[in-house]
Amino acid sequence: MPTTILRAPGRAGGTRAAALVLALAAVLAGLLLGPTAGQAHAATDVRLLQRDLAGLSYAPLSGVDGVYGSQTTESVRHFQRDNGLDADGDAGPATLSALTAKVKQVQSKAGTSADGDYGTATLSAVKTYQSAHGLDADGIAGPLTMGAMNIDRITSSGTGTNADTKLLQRDLAGLGYLAANGVDGIYGPATKDAVLAFQSDNALSVDGFAGPQTDAALSAKVKQVQSKAGTPADGDYGTATLDAVKTYQSAHGLDADGIAGPLTMASMGIARELGGGSPGGESGGTPTVPPLSGSARDKIVQAARSQLGVHEWGANCNPYGPCEAWCALFASWTWRQAGISFSTAFSGDFYYYGRNHGTLHSGLSDPQPGDAIVFGSGPQNTSTSVHVGIIEKANADGTVDTIEGNSDDQVMRRHFVPATRGAYAIVSPAGA
Repeated sequence: MPTTILRAPGRAGGTRAAALVLALAAVLAGLLLGPTAGQAHAATDVRLLQRDLAGLSYAPLSGVDGVYGSQTTESVRHFQRDNGLDADGDAGPATLSALTAKVKQVQSKAGTSADGDYGTATLSAVKTYQSAHGLDADGIAGPLTMGAMNIDRITSSGTGTNADTKLLQRDLAGLGYLAANGVDGIYGPATKDAVLAFQSDNALSVDGFAGPQTDAALSAKVKQVQSKAGTPADGDYGTATLDAVKTYQSAHGLDADGIAGPLTMASMGIARELGGGSPGGESGGTPTVPPLSGSARDKIVQAARSQLGVHEWGANCNPYGPCEAWCALFASWTWRQAGISFSTAFSGDFYYYGRNHGTLHSGLSDPQPGDAIVFGSGPQNTSTSVHVGIIEKANADGTVDTIEGNSDDQVMRRHFVPATRGAYAIVSPAGA
């Protein structure tokens, strides 16, 4: 991919009159001479950019039209945020290099020529890979496919910091979704988890991307807090808002930390969670689940991710079952979202399920996304089988990423080597 900057039309400087003159000259030249080599090359460059964005699921395949419009600009921004780059929407050298490198990683894993062009050959190779790994065979290397390939979709290693991401992070931190020291301008895993939690609380599509709908909802929530705290409602949870919220909290007998968490928002009469009793709310209710798609394994992982950040309340009360130790309630709930008929409050039942259905792995071998991983010394009772989680990703170095309920009183992500954390069984859902 060339290293020239590709950008949406109308972003460069210059006067309106000069732009009109240039446009008329270009039209006249096109009529007399036909398209120049430079113009054809530019359109080809944009199509290559769009193919790569679409192949990595940042844009629809139907958007490969050679026109650098608003959709392409927003897709570039999403990719930039995921890769720690300046989210300006312009595909400059750093963005093009990072995008090409990511596509080449996918191509290498799919066993096709790593040329950085996500064309027909790559689509076909990825479909073959997906079919062989029990994934939805659409040829698109989305989050689940890249996870199966052990490719990091989101990286915090980029050098870019940008005002847009810092504003997003300030707002997330101000509402208690992100630690204050997480405001660093890099759209890394902590920021994505915070976005996931906010989206889950606000009945939005839970994908971890701060797109227009998420940005609008977050800004609106911050403005509500600012109005109640008596400070200008500009949607930026900066120092002035922190100070105003501290003053409000002091006046209402709350912990004056400046963060509009659940108690402060409740005192202000602001609904923190939308969608009919979202997960982890103190009012209970049922979990909010986004639309799920793909294979059974895909759906299990999507359901588990949608619950990240859900906290218990009271004495082990949770949205997945009765008020008791709830790791198995959560894990079996994720399976049911994918159509797997299984319900239990005891982690050891996963072992017996696997034995009865022929899906118990040999030792701790071959973990796959959507599998249950069970901890302890055996399935006999609650003293020997103590915990269970859902595998989100199996890594090439022998580690796994899991999503676990009742882990530090919430649903959270873990990263570890199965044997060193005391796992005794890995179980797949039947038919997955």
